[in-house]
Amino acid sequence: MDPSATRTTLKVLGLCAILLLLVAAVTVSVAVMVWHSEAARQLKACHERASNETVALVDRVAELEKERVERGKQMEKLAQREKELQRQLSQAKDGKKRLNATLMACWENTTLLNTNLSVLHNEMFALQAEGTEMDSRNGALQVEMAQWQDQVAGLQEQLESVLGKQATAEAEKEHCEARQNALQESL
Repeated sequence: MDPSATRTTLKVLGLCAILLLLVAAVTVSVAVMVWHSEAARQLKACHERASNETVALVDRVAELEKERVERGKQMEKLAQREKELQRQLSQAKDGKKRLNATLMACWENTTLLNTNLSVLHNEMFALQAEGTEMDSRNGALQVEMAQWQDQVAGLQEQLESVLGKQATAEAEKEHCEARQNALQESL
């Protein structure tokens, strides 16, 4: 082959190699640009997700803070309620002690009253027995009194009869004395 043809072929081959390198460089550049564009898009999407998540987290933190404040208020209310319940429990215990003391006093009073009631029942039964005995005596006394009244009536009749006889005797005595005086005067 001719040396100028060889040289031309070599130039053409060199140009082809340069063209091939340029095509490869452009392809690599395009690939890098596409990759860079994709990475930028992914980075932007990642930034948007991070921003959205940050906003969501800020909102969630605000909600949690609000909930914490509400829970704190609830805890304060519960603590106050617990104190109030403790106070009421203490009062209830004191009331229970007072009620127990009152109950014991009532129990003692009930026992004393039951004892007194038993004594009173016994006394009442004794008085009823005594009353029955007195009624029996009273009946006997009434019978005896009726007999005495009959005797008094009989005695009054006898007294009236005796008084009548005495008055008659006195009248006769006076009459006799008057006759005797009249006889003595006539003598």
